[in-house]
Amino acid sequence: MVVLAVAVALVLSLSASDAGNRADSASAAKPQLRVVDLSPFAVVGTGFKAGETVRVTVRARGGSASTTDDAAASGRVEVRFPRMKLGRCPEYVISARGDKGSRAGLRSIPRPCGIDPRGSQ
Repeated sequence: MVVLAVAVALVLSLSASDAGNRADSASAAKPQLRVVDLSPFAVVGTGFKAGETVRVTVRARGGSASTTDDAAASGRVEVRFPRMKLGRCPEYVISARGDKGSRAGLRSIPRPCGIDPRGSQ
């Protein structure tokens, strides 16, 4: 009976620690990027390692630009590209690489431009 109780306690403690490890890894956010403004072009990144220096590069038809920012304690970076000129229907590719190994990327979704959504009458 004592052996059974010890075995049950051992299984429960292992299950609890495994669940805790899964929760810890789930809470470690994967780096992500999002465009917050087109003029001037601005990008926010989340999920980077605290204090990490992150280089963000934007490539578009009008050219490319790069800048860096140090991630806050929350893992957030925010960069602006005041000289980046995007057309009316922008297409861009953004990449971010941190000096501690974090990486993220974002590609714009092409939109139909120059087409009247109401159709021709």
